[in-house]
Amino acid sequence: MEQFHETMAGATVTRMLVGPLLTNCYLVQSGTELMLVDPGMVWNRELEEVATVIESANARLRWIVCTHGHFDHISGVDTAMRRFPDATLLMDPREVELARDPIANYAAQMGSMFAMHAEPSPLTTGQELPLGLITYHVATIHGHTPASSVLITGDHAFVGDTLFAGSVGRTPSQKEFEQLLAGIRATLMSLPPATRIFPGHGEPTTIAAEMGANPWL
Repeated sequence: MEQFHETMAGATVTRMLVGPLLTNCYLVQSGTELMLVDPGMVWNRELEEVATVIESANARLRWIVCTHGHFDHISGVDTAMRRFPDATLLMDPREVELARDPIANYAAQMGSMFAMHAEPSPLTTGQELPLGLITYHVATIHGHTPASSVLITGDHAFVGDTLFAGSVGRTPSQKEFEQLLAGIRATLMSLPPATRIFPGHGEPTTIAAEMGANPWL
């Protein structure tokens, strides 16, 4: 499993490529606390490797956050919650409906009938998630899914499949595509240009880079 590390203000971010779609699963450490974002692990070796990274951090896993309910972002969540039962699982309630349906969450298209069984606590717009030395602010962007969550702090943001380096997330319809673009512009493009963007797939980027080169924006 490939891993990439970045040091941000008040936090370190470890990006791990997991699952058949090479989903970016992130482990964030700030002080003595950890947050796992989008546990899309599929195979046992991935599950064990991610668990080992968490356990070797010598910090408490406080949050497990799913930015949205698609299979490739949630497939390891039940196992992660069994392994780390003291962590709090967070997901927007509208995304939980996707996560529990293997057709809606696209597991069936990948030859799986995975449906999430874990019980998340609600993740909602305006919520604040304290983590060690920093605090993430939760926003919601509609379009790729009914209620994709983004986590924003001083110099970086986790954006799921809303915004990518040079592209944006897929949507089921033109109406939802317009909702997605409007949400990206209002929520993300208003951030400082140097803000580091950690997407659900592909390389991290910055707001400045997407302002200058993203053809959809």
